[in-house]
Amino acid sequence: MAVRFFILQNPLPTGITLQDAANIPGRVSERRTPIGELNWIFTAITDTIAWNSLSKPLFKKLFRQDLMVAALFRNFLLAQRIMRVYHCHPQCYPEIPETHDHPLWKSWDLAVEMILAQLPNLIAAERGEKQYEYQHSNFFAEQLTAFEVYLDQGGAMEQRVPEQLPIVLQVLLSQVHRLRALILLSKFLDLGPWAVNLALSIGIFPYVLKLLQSQAMELKPVMVFIWARILAVDQSCQTDLLKDNGYTYFISILNPNSGIPIGNQSEHRAMCAFIVAMFCKDFHQGQVVLTEP
Repeated sequence: MAVRFFILQNPLPTGITLQDAANIPGRVSERRTPIGELNWIFTAITDTIAWNSLSKPLFKKLFRQDLMVAALFRNFLLAQRIMRVYHCHPQCYPEIPETHDHPLWKSWDLAVEMILAQLPNLIAAERGEKQYEYQHSNFFAEQLTAFEVYLDQGGAMEQRVPEQLPIVLQVLLSQVHRLRALILLSKFLDLGPWAVNLALSIGIFPYVLKLLQSQAMELKPVMVFIWARILAVDQSCQTDLLKDNGYTYFISILNPNSGIPIGNQSEHRAMCAFIVAMFCKDFHQGQVVLTEP
């Protein structure tokens, strides 16, 4: 529907029709395909619009506690934008402020236009008429750059909330940009407890918890840094670290033969020791698993 609306409002010189828009190649569940990437961008943009427009408790209730409810309210934000053009005003409960004119909708329009511009070649390639390699959107790379500017130019020092934060979390799902996103996120968390609490309120925890299952060596230093900052502020994740043996991620790094790919290994091992200590603090189950032979 979002793509159809864009075509109706912005006729393209390539002659793309509504029927063509229904045939964007790929699968929604596969983020490296055209339709999958477009859906991923839509999720990131609507989450960010909601986070910047709603109170933090309401955002958590509508966009983080239930996947179906989150999808419903993402589509409501789209309905606000589309139906206003036709002089209709959708209503919901709890009430959501008007978001139809949020600046990020322009980023969405650009992302749609860039994919539709490739659509004739993509369709021809699917039919076997020509060879063409899909050019991925630079939306996420640009948003990471914007977040980097925020960190480097003083906005962070003023404790001004970065509007790109929900997008940074979405980027953690991508192997292409994951390391850069984690490094920028670690710099943000290093600003203090206010930054950690802000990141936790937006839903960082499930992302960094899942990454403990990754064996990628290049992620280990920054993951240690991030988890040390989280546990310094919030100990409530002890039970989650116990599940799936997440704590062993840090135990293995404490091994002198682990070979962390970084110069200051002693500093990162000290942070690992801190993480393990916080994991055990006032948590009997954690103490038991760490003292087992």
